[in-house]
Amino acid sequence: MIRMPHTTRPPIVDIAEAIPELAAHARTAIRLHPRQGDPGPDDSSIGGPLRWPADEPWPFCDDPHGPEPSADAPVAMVPIAQIYAADVPAYPFPQGSDLLQILWCPDHDGDWPDETIRVRWRRAADVTAVLADPPAPHMVEAEWLVAAPCVLDPEPITEYPYAEELPRQIQDAIKEWETGYPAYQYGLSIASGCKLGGGMAWNVTDMGESPECAQCGAPSHLILQLDSSEWGGESDRDGGPPRWRPIEDTDLHDDARLAAIQPTGLQIGRYSHGGFFVCTADHRHPATFHSQ
Repeated sequence: MIRMPHTTRPPIVDIAEAIPELAAHARTAIRLHPRQGDPGPDDSSIGGPLRWPADEPWPFCDDPHGPEPSADAPVAMVPIAQIYAADVPAYPFPQGSDLLQILWCPDHDGDWPDETIRVRWRRAADVTAVLADPPAPHMVEAEWLVAAPCVLDPEPITEYPYAEELPRQIQDAIKEWETGYPAYQYGLSIASGCKLGGGMAWNVTDMGESPECAQCGAPSHLILQLDSSEWGGESDRDGGPPRWRPIEDTDLHDDARLAAIQPTGLQIGRYSHGGFFVCTADHRHPATFHSQ
């Protein structure tokens, strides 16, 4: 499937040169650059069809879904993302897997308990017969909980942690380096948009305690970030262009710009972003979702 290239604009400065202590905290994230299209089950996608085994039951959500009689029936989950390891070679998949699939319930109460999320790590070659007609949910709370089918153009970038994740001395060095405008937060640390890996910004609620596995208490790490928009007003300089707007999208206007900036149709949290976090000790433990 042919995809248009998308390139993240370079930062105004190598922040690890300005603050050498940051170099040890660099990490790779994969910006997915979703754009609406017609992905198939053999493609990496957001909101596209899954390479789901024909002999494996489709996941349903058994949580209560309201007072209506139909609310007693389990709700079929909907695909959120499918990522093939071959499309994101910079991302470390768990040993023995090369396919990530994520689904969620499109009719939930907003608290995102584990029961409304399913994460599957597979070997694609093990799926020899694909489920041709997955069940559709009979209840959908809002259209912005069902992603529009999008093809992807993965792009590895270097990120640095949200400032609250860093040791105090590095936080102080960042504040000293900045001259009033929070360039680190908005343009030099955490990427906007849908991405695989890296870290998440906690600018709405503050970070608080780092996410932990609800089953064993081990630290959890971000596997997939969803965002209501691929970029916004964030910049790495006062009055500069949006840092996370792809170079190729600079001159888009009107409908073309809207299609590029809000491709998935998802609305996360307070029109912000959120992420699926998985246990670092055992990727088979239930995932959690944290939104801003």
